Amino acid sequence: MWEQLEKYRNNFLQLEIKDVLKPGSINLLQNTEWKEATERRDKCKSHPHGCPARSTYFEDRAQLAYGWFALPKLMKEMDSDVCLTHWQAIVSLTEFLLNPLNAQRAITEIDIVRKVKNAFMRMRLQIHREEYREVETYLKIFNILSRNLNGAENIANRKCLRIEFYKIIENRVPLQADLAAEILRNLTGKPKVLGIVMRDPDSLSSAAGLFMRDPCLPIYPRHLWHHLCHMLELNPERGIELGLFEFLHSRILNRLPFFWCMATKAFALLLRCPEGQRRFDAVDGVKLLFEVFQDKGKKPHQLLPRQKVMSWEFVVLALLNGLHSKRALWRSREFTLLTCHVGRLMSTETNPRLQLYCLKTLRQLAVMPCIKRYVIGNWLEDVRKLFCLNADAECARDALLDFLRRDLADST
Repeated sequence: MWEQLEKYRNNFLQLEIKDVLKPGSINLLQNTEWKEATERRDKCKSHPHGCPARSTYFEDRAQLAYGWFALPKLMKEMDSDVCLTHWQAIVSLTEFLLNPLNAQRAITEIDIVRKVKNAFMRMRLQIHREEYREVETYLKIFNILSRNLNGAENIANRKCLRIEFYKIIENRVPLQADLAAEILRNLTGKPKVLGIVMRDPDSLSSAAGLFMRDPCLPIYPRHLWHHLCHMLELNPERGIELGLFEFLHSRILNRLPFFWCMATKAFALLLRCPEGQRRFDAVDGVKLLFEVFQDKGKKPHQLLPRQKVMSWEFVVLALLNGLHSKRALWRSREFTLLTCHVGRLMSTETNPRLQLYCLKTLRQLAVMPCIKRYVIGNWLEDVRKLFCLNADAECARDALLDFLRRDLADST
């Protein structure tokens, strides 16, 4: 009877190995395996079952209805000596100012930049002790106000604020450094405010000092790169005097992480002045950029993940800006594949700016007669059939075709 009962368990196993083991032995082995499996499962550390942390959303915000009278109430509570009331006011203020109409009203009517600046400087000068995360919240308010033209102008006119932003980035305070870099980028991203920032000769030197402080740092904040490039567009000579040419050249030469992105863009902007062109020829910049193009043929395991060039826009821009001297043009004659790399990028990429740079670079390279004949014999038909992505690229294509065809007509 007991043997018959054993056969009812593990029916599949009983049918498969009935001639090898008895039903009782099969069930015993199954029990042993099941016990070992459950023991291994019990050894795994599970997440402690506890109550989730209590939300502080309403405790960190002021009690008010977001309407016409909200801004005066927040300004009054921001001047409170009670730390909790002050904290709730500035946190609510960051959400209230996200509406551009509220931000414009606060800037023009209440002079919010001056009031937040005073509170921010008192915290930075350690006149008041930081109870919560007031400095980070002040930076969020400045970040929102800097998106407005009037707010950006008011912030740029206060040099003490810009000095503190640079100090925060230099100290690499988590979260605060990224916010400070984004504020500086918002300021210099507006032409009118950029002129205000460039009036101070210490602005570019302070930004360059952040990079020169640790040249081997693999990655810098992206907003800080944009802030530097905005200023180099107006004054590349000053950037070369501060040593940025050697700094950027070393990053490209050593293929530091993401060298092809903002570092190459800043390097291209330095070549827009005579001194930058002279130094570009001195370091054989044409060969340097040609070697960057040649890295496309390397196997993936020979390059680090962040060394692989993901966008060729600024590499072609650097080549375009570096071909304004006779020495660079004569040097380009020695690299036949350089024209091929630019031609392939012209026809395969979907970036309008990259296509425009490639067409202008081919026009610049074609000044040399040997390269001109090479372009006519190999790329004339491709240029003629090229689909342009915007009007500027179409104008550049027509100018290149006119130059090449006119040369053909003159030679015949």
